[in-house]
Formats: sequence, C-alpha cells, structure tokens
Amino acid sequence: MPRRESPLDPGDGSLLRFAGDLRALRERAGSPPYRQLALRAHCSAASLSVAAGGRRLPSLAVTLAYVQACGGDVREWRHRWQLLAAELAADAAARRRALDVGRAPYPGAAAFEAVDADRFFGREALLDRLVSVLAERRLVIVTGPSGAGKSSLVRAGLLTRLGWSPAVAAAAGDGNGDGNRDGPGDGAERPRTGDGVPVALLTPGERPMEAYALALARLGQSAARATRDPSGPTTGDPVLVVDQGEQLRTRCRDAAERVRFLDALVALAACAPERPPAGQAGQAGAAQAGCRVVLVIRSDQSGPLFAEHPGLAEAARHAVVPVGRPAPVELRRAITEPALRAGCTVEGALLAVLISTAAYQPGGLSLVSAALAATWRRRSGNALTLAGFQATGGFEGALARAAEALYDGLEIADRMLVRTVFVRLGAELLDGGPLGAGGGTAAAVALGGGPTAGGDGTAGEVAGGDEGARTPLWRAEFDGPGVPEVLERLVRARLVVVDRDTVELSHYALPQAWPRLRGWLVEGRGTSSELRGLAAAARGWAGAGRDPELLYRGARLEQLMRRVADGELAATGIERAFLAASARAAAADRRRAQRQQLTVAGVAAASGALLALAGGSRIRRAWRW
Repeated sequence: MPRRESPLDPGDGSLLRFAGDLRALRERAGSPPYRQLALRAHCSAASLSVAAGGRRLPSLAVTLAYVQACGGDVREWRHRWQLLAAELAADAAARRRALDVGRAPYPGAAAFEAVDADRFFGREALLDRLVSVLAERRLVIVTGPSGAGKSSLVRAGLLTRLGWSPAVAAAAGDGNGDGNRDGPGDGAERPRTGDGVPVALLTPGERPMEAYALALARLGQSAARATRDPSGPTTGDPVLVVDQGEQLRTRCRDAAERVRFLDALVALAACAPERPPAGQAGQAGAAQAGCRVVLVIRSDQSGPLFAEHPGLAEAARHAVVPVGRPAPVELRRAITEPALRAGCTVEGALLAVLISTAAYQPGGLSLVSAALAATWRRRSGNALTLAGFQATGGFEGALARAAEALYDGLEIADRMLVRTVFVRLGAELLDGGPLGAGGGTAAAVALGGGPTAGGDGTAGEVAGGDEGARTPLWRAEFDGPGVPEVLERLVRARLVVVDRDTVELSHYALPQAWPRLRGWLVEGRGTSSELRGLAAAARGWAGAGRDPELLYRGARLEQLMRRVADGELAATGIERAFLAASARAAAADRRRAQRQQLTVAGVAAASGALLALAGGSRIRRAWRW
C-alpha cells in the first residue's frame, strides 16, 4: 500500500486551492501511486508530489505533466496556472513595495494598494463623492472602463478613509493585507467616515462563495475586536468591498454560484443595522448586521450583470459612482504630489508631455505611472526629467516591453488570436493615423522622441491626432472562439481598454511602439480593409432588421467565404451570420434561376412539340391533295 499524502496546511489561498484541485484530479484518476504517475508523466515522482503539496507553485511543465497523466484538461489547467502565477507575482510585488522603505513614489502599472495611500493623489473629489454615497446608500457600485483607476480609488482611497490599514488586516488574518503602513500621510486634510470601521476586502475569483464566506468571517473578527477594545471605538456599519467584480463573469464558470453570490450581496446590504449583544460580536451574524457593500466592476460587465440579476440593479439604483479618465488637473496632482512627498520635483517639460499625451489616451493613467516609475530610476539628482523619461524609452518603451512579454508567454493558437484582435483594432490607424501618410511623427514627438519631419510636436497634434482613427470598435466584433479569453489577457496587460460595449487600444502609439504589431498591420493592409467593409456591411444588415437586399452576392461573397474558411479572415458572430445569410440567399437565387431555366426549357420544348405537330398536320393535308 502506498503511504498516504500529507494533508494540506490549514488556511485558505489560491495556491492551496490549486494544490487541492490537483489532488482531487488524481483521486478521480484512481489515486495511482506517484511512482506510477511519474512513468505516465515522464517526470520524477518527487516533483509531482511537491506540485500537490501546496507550499509553492510548481513549474508549468510539471503541472501539465501531472494533469495529463491524470487525464485532465491540459488547456484549462494551463490557463489556471497562468492566472495563479500572475496573482502570486502581483502579491509578491506588493509585499516588496511594502518592505521597501526607499521605494519609488509611483507603483508602476499595478493598482495602488492601501500601503500606497500616502502617494495616492488626484482623485480627492471622486473619493469624497464615493464616501458621501456610501454614507447614504447600503449598496454602492463603482464602475468604469478598464485602467480608469477603480481599484486604486477603493484600495488606496476608500479603505484608508474607513481607517483600514494593511497591518490591522494582516493581524486579523485578512489575506489582502500586504504591508505595515497605517494610512495616508495627509490624513488631516481628508475627512474620515470613522476610525476602525470593520472592513473586509475580497475578489470573487473562480469560487466567489468561498471568498464571501471568508470575508464574513473577517468582518466578524473585526467586530469582535472593536467590542472588546473600548480604546478603539467603531463608528459606522461594517463594510464589505468586492473588488474586480468582473471576475464573476470572466473567471467564475458557474452561473448558479454567480447568482447566489449576488443574492448574498443584496441580502447583506438589506440587513437592518443592529448592534449585536456583548460577547456575540464575533459571530457571523454580527458581520451581517447593518453591513454596507461596495461592488467594483468594469463597465463592460456591469450591464450583463444587471441584466442577469435585476435585484442588484434595483438595489444599486441611484448609488452608482462612475470612474472615468482623470482630468488634466487630476493628472497633474497624481504626477507631482508623490514626487514632492519623496523630496523630488518633476521637470516642467516632462509634466507637459505626460499631461498632454496621457489625458487623451484610454489607458493613459497606468502608462503614466509605469513611465514615471521607470523615470524615477533615472532621475537626475532630485529631479524627474524629460531626458530621463526619454532614456527609458518613454511610453513607447513601456508599451513595447509589456506587449512583447505577453506575446512571448502565449501558445501558438493564442498568438494567432492576439494578432487577429490587434489587426482589427489597429486597422483604422492605417488610414490617416500613425501608420498613414504624415501621421507617424506626431506619436513620436508625443513620446519624447523629438521633432521629426512632418510633425511639429504641438500639444494638439500629440493629443488629438486623427479623430477618425480613434473610433473604438464594438465589443460584439470580438466574440469569436477563444477571442474573449485572449481579450481579457490584453486588458490585464493594459494593452487594450474595454468600456461598456466598446474596445480600443490603450494608447494609439502602440503600433509605433511595437514593431511586431506594425508589421502585422502593414502586412494585413488588404485584410484590414476587407474586415472593415465586412463589419460595416454586417452591422448595417443587422441594424436594418436583416434586410435580404443588403446581403452580399456573386464573386465578392465567394471570395470572402473562401478566405474565412481558410482562416485568412477572422469573422465575428454577426459577420458570420451575415455571410451565412448571404450564402443561403445566394443558394436560393441559384435554385430560383435553375427553376426558371427549367421552366423556360419546358415551355420551349412544349412549343417545339406543338410546332412539330402542326407541321406534320400540314404535310398530311398536302399529301391528300
């Protein structure tokens, strides 16, 4: 008998769940001994055992070997491993930032955490509105496009206003605690809603109900400590913050569990505010009494969630706080104030370039932070300069590094899908945009590359560009097999921005910055033109009630059908429906033409027969005479 596996360490976390699911997969395969499993996996038994130990993340190769040997879905587990690796890397980066006393005043492309509250600036007015709405309403929705700064607003802004700190959260066993900073350095300038309000922060992940149960337990513990400690009075109801609520649709595969989670949130916010009796504050019911809920969700997923759960839409009526692109004055504070806190200054030329460029870009906020973090490492004395910014490669360098890193980590099939997405998004830039005649220099000047022929580097040219080339595309154009999943990865990498029903590049300098994308767009110039024409025709057909008169016919239809079948053109759902309807209409036209030909041929044959009979009759009459 093989010896039994050691039980997993107590506690909760993505790594432990990952290891537990690996063990469950092995059990469903008949619990083969690791030596037997190693023969199937062509991997050492020790490596396979460590993979299911839950102490550290196994390599991707070992994970896939384990899954394949147990008969699991290799593609699904590859995706899970990549998500977990990204999550663990983000957590490690947050911990490193918390321990780095002389850290840069900018967090880079990552969202601000509570430990970063002392360098979170520019969103004070929006934060005041969020606090005000939360004081009046029990369920608040924070929504906006990807990269608008929703998570930063809630984590570094709202949580700090509520008196929540990473140190307290870590002591309470809150898995989201990531540092020791007690709050923003300018707390005196920011009115607080309370001091020591019980707060729990969660992200839904693949199993939102498990995360919800743990959050309630943390709220109960916080309420119990507040009751036992009279020196730390609690004012206000407990608050449950659900960040990255779009994961309910992008990561949770169980629709029933998603509905249960939303039911629980609505019910939690609807509970009457009651104070539990002394000694019972640690119970789960105490956490639920009078709890307020903040749900942070990306705007492209808020509509589908409201449609799926009307009760959520009703409960959050008049309690939606939209987060949009920061205004130039907000960007100025976000750039200059963290540097001043660190004893540095921002050169006026650099400030002008950053504001004039980023204020008009869909994903400008995270790009500015990433560029400033890199510029900080190349500062001149105590000054952040335009020369230092240019030495890092500017926005172009940050974009190219992020795009190439993501592309290198993709499978071949996903690389093809990424190319499809970018070619569709960048198609309009070929006509009058940065890749068109006379348009490339503006982007170069905006990124600090200096004046070149054809562009003078003015703010208007930098910011505006060709407005016709800046039209976002409809989300429905990205519904092909595997495309939504790839699109999510591009959003997380801050390369693409999604907002309600639209998708667009995070920065319109991306084709200039990333040589691979520029090559795709140049190579696919004809393909891009055909895609735009097909997309416009399909939308017009759908908008006209699927009028058959608008369908394609003849050689154009045959050519498009052939290219789609060969994989040269990636058609979306509505485009495929348009082509299928066109093919059916063309087939019906051919059948109708064939029937008409047969009818004409029949009539001609009958007429010939009648003429033959008439001629024979005349001949017989002539012989009689």
